[in-house]
Amino acid sequence: MLYPQEQTAELFDKLPRELRAALFSEDNAEFIAQIAKRYKIPDEQIPAFAVLVGNILLGLLPPSTLAKVLEQELKIPAEQTVFISQEVSRLILYPVRNELAEFYKETSPTALSENDIASPSKQKTTTKKRSAVADASAIPNEMPISDDTYREIVE
Repeated sequence: MLYPQEQTAELFDKLPRELRAALFSEDNAEFIAQIAKRYKIPDEQIPAFAVLVGNILLGLLPPSTLAKVLEQELKIPAEQTVFISQEVSRLILYPVRNELAEFYKETSPTALSENDIASPSKQKTTTKKRSAVADASAIPNEMPISDDTYREIVE
């Protein structure tokens, strides 16, 4: 979603130092590349993905709408957009959540609260609930030997 250059330039001038740093951060660029690779976002769509993340940092796109916009504009399956949105929030937005919330209060009619950017611990809890059955390695292997009829006794 591209916005007029005048609008983005005006917002960029108002942008706090921390958000400017996040916008041009090499680490964030690397995070975007890693997320794109992990979720197999086609190479020709990675710049559009990066623009969407940049629009969040500029106050043009609320973080809560990222999954929906990824699905609509980049035609990414809904199942993936939720996880992509969570990773963007955890890796890129969470470190600047206070500045981002303050900036949204100043510039956006729909103010963003710090709670709109989920903390990594909340996201981890959500992810754990979804994959509790799938992650068998998390279950301790401390079953009593005598109750297991399939286990051979080793002498």
